Amino acid sequence: MAMHFAKGKKRASAQAQEKGAHAETGAHAQALETGVCIICGGMLAGTPASPEFLILAARRLRSILRQQPRHTIACAAHLEEAKGMRAKFEKRRRDYSYGAMLFFAIAAGGSFFFGRGDLGLFIPSLIGALVIAALPFFYYFPSFGK
Repeated sequence: MAMHFAKGKKRASAQAQEKGAHAETGAHAQALETGVCIICGGMLAGTPASPEFLILAARRLRSILRQQPRHTIACAAHLEEAKGMRAKFEKRRRDYSYGAMLFFAIAAGGSFFFGRGDLGLFIPSLIGALVIAALPFFYYFPSFGK
């Protein structure tokens, strides 16, 4: 981003922030961006998704494929629905993490309890726990602020 400013160019998000377009007033105000609403699919102005790893990876993939950049947003009409869907994802991620820990504890701990504590059971139980912990990312939904 500093490179763009150094050359005198500004990104579209920086230009939108300078215009002073805000959805709310107060401490929790966020600048509006034009992008594709994740719920309705329309090209609107709304609250941008937080730059998490999966969002940044998708944007990087689009740039590698030389596609037009698109920003994921939630329009004002669907912002509360998007926050609810993110809360469901967070709950699912937490529950699956507990399940992965329980699976690992039963599989690896049980083998040590019965006197067979070797890498032949430890590594598969670790891999199984990692697979279980990765499952909620099939239901990934980006964050749009707190």
